Amino acid sequence: MGRKSQSKQNQKKSTGKENNKLYLQKRKELAFLVDRVLRLTSIFQATGNVSKSWEHHLEIEKLVNEITNIEGTQLRNTRTLRQTHIDKYLQWLRENGVQFDGIEIAEFKGYDLGLKALKDFTEGSLILTIPSKVMITEKNAKESELSAFIAVDPLLQNMPNITLALFLLLENNNPDSFWKPYIEVLPEKYSTILYYTSEELELLKPSPVFESSLKLYRSIARQYAYFYKKIHTLDIPVLKKLQEVFTFDSYRWAVSTVMTRQNNIRLSEADVTAFIPLWDMCNHEHGEIRTDYNNELNRGECYALRDFKTDEQIFIFYGARPNADLFLHNGFVYPNNQHDSLSVTLGISSGDPLREIKMSLLTKLGLGCVTHYSLFKRQNPIGPELLAFIRIFNMNQEELTKWSSQSLPSDLVSSEPSSAEAVGADIDRRAHTYLLTRCKLLLAAYKKNDNENRTETDHVSNVKLLKQCEVQILEATVTYLEETIRTLPTAVKQ
Repeated sequence: MGRKSQSKQNQKKSTGKENNKLYLQKRKELAFLVDRVLRLTSIFQATGNVSKSWEHHLEIEKLVNEITNIEGTQLRNTRTLRQTHIDKYLQWLRENGVQFDGIEIAEFKGYDLGLKALKDFTEGSLILTIPSKVMITEKNAKESELSAFIAVDPLLQNMPNITLALFLLLENNNPDSFWKPYIEVLPEKYSTILYYTSEELELLKPSPVFESSLKLYRSIARQYAYFYKKIHTLDIPVLKKLQEVFTFDSYRWAVSTVMTRQNNIRLSEADVTAFIPLWDMCNHEHGEIRTDYNNELNRGECYALRDFKTDEQIFIFYGARPNADLFLHNGFVYPNNQHDSLSVTLGISSGDPLREIKMSLLTKLGLGCVTHYSLFKRQNPIGPELLAFIRIFNMNQEELTKWSSQSLPSDLVSSEPSSAEAVGADIDRRAHTYLLTRCKLLLAAYKKNDNENRTETDHVSNVKLLKQCEVQILEATVTYLEETIRTLPTAVKQ
């Protein structure tokens, strides 16, 4: 028996040594990959070359995939469905003073979870009140054990959203967290671009959101690599806890939670970034912002943005944001978005012989550094900045000299009849014809990159919807420009 016992002990020691050796080998391999990600995301300089940005993204994604294969998905894979925690969550809310009479959490097709009215609510009536004590704010993070890391890290000192993400990771791993009932009903994953495959991201072409998505992914990959090195090298007690839970998968989950759920509220004369329980269960609908923070009562208050009938989903308005922003940071597209717009890239070529005087005139109007202009979803899709650019871009030497002599050529940004008359029909015809050509070329690019034969997934559907909205803006702009050109006065021949 003694020999068998000794043999088993030796076997356990041997297995322990092998496991430790394997762990150190994996850790070394991981550190090497993280170093490469940090270097790759730090040296890249955006040049406006989308092809180069895409090649760079594929390099980053390959490394990130290798990293996630090593790290695994240890953080949240043991959790049950969020729906199973709802009753405990609602009890926690009630015990801590959240008022939500006549409301329940329910599933809605196309929305996952949302808030359902159990009675009629009239427009302007108070629906929810949420005391500040149940909110998770950057202030909580600064008063926690994470404060020692915040004190020495410039990124955390200047980016409260990242601070909130790291604090969420710590609380998610804390079985005694006050906010555990809230965290348990958070989604397992999100529909943000951080969860898109390269094949799904590529479907965004030629949308300007394609390049914005690559930039966002690159930024998050760099943050992950940056914090990984800090967490595994600095001697700060809280970082030992983060070592146990900090992976790329867990970081993108925390970041996506912040992107999709953060609110800015004013607490004690200062704006803070916060998670607001239950409030953040409300989905988006067009309307007016009817939510506010009551400093006297130390609570958030949500008022009905319209009448809601019994059994109807309760919505709030997320603000006047274009679909590009909603897609990137919230992971959805709102088809009836009256605040939608499409970004177009325009600039003066370095080879333009009139570049200097054109840039000088643009600078007078505060547009010298602007490279992206917006087409809006409205009757006149051309904003004052874009109108000024296309007019200046299409001027000849004589016209540029004339307008440059003015201290502030404000007529160039206005479409009012008096301003249009001052600019002249000839310039406006050239300007609008130029923009019409650009819009038609963009429309042709969208048709060339049509994705109708792709396998339908939630991500693919979102991309299709985004591009449909962008095409609608372009088509409406083409119609507007053609009509504008048709109604311009004909030049009188001398």
